[in-house]
Amino acid sequence: MVLYDSPEELHLFDPGALTPAPHVAEHIPDAGAFFVDWATRGLSADRAREIESAVNGRRNQNGWFPLESLDSIGRKGFWRGPLTYLARMTADDARIMQEWATDGLGGTQSSRIEATVDHLLHQQGHAAAATWAVAVRPRTYLDAEVLGDRLLAAWEYNLGSIRAKDVAKSVRRWNR
Repeated sequence: MVLYDSPEELHLFDPGALTPAPHVAEHIPDAGAFFVDWATRGLSADRAREIESAVNGRRNQNGWFPLESLDSIGRKGFWRGPLTYLARMTADDARIMQEWATDGLGGTQSSRIEATVDHLLHQQGHAAAATWAVAVRPRTYLDAEVLGDRLLAAWEYNLGSIRAKDVAKSVRRWNR
């Protein structure tokens, strides 16, 4: 489908199950791997494996970390241990992805892309959402490296106030 609300020609398609394009995926950080690296610093090997297993057990078939696996984590009064920090880390990801994917668009074009990118982010992960956005807007230079840098900056900021001992304590509580 091609929409003509703006001078840009969009190539909208139903994404289905996407395989992230290598030229996009190489610039998008893996939220699960980033979190495991951050959360396991200073933990014993057994505790680190527990966190890694919990994160990797939530991966999509395409190998990426979908945000829907965190939907029930991090809500007030619902404690799930260290994955609460992963939910906090990725709290801004949908907004960042949508802003990046719709840069320069308006109206119905923007709304459709925002909705699909959000859906893909939650179902298939960051790289699948970015791959779809790049394919839909082939004449616009959507720079995946810029998106990757924005995500990393947000993750570091969102985790900045959490101390290593908070993570260690959450792992102990989680195991009770």
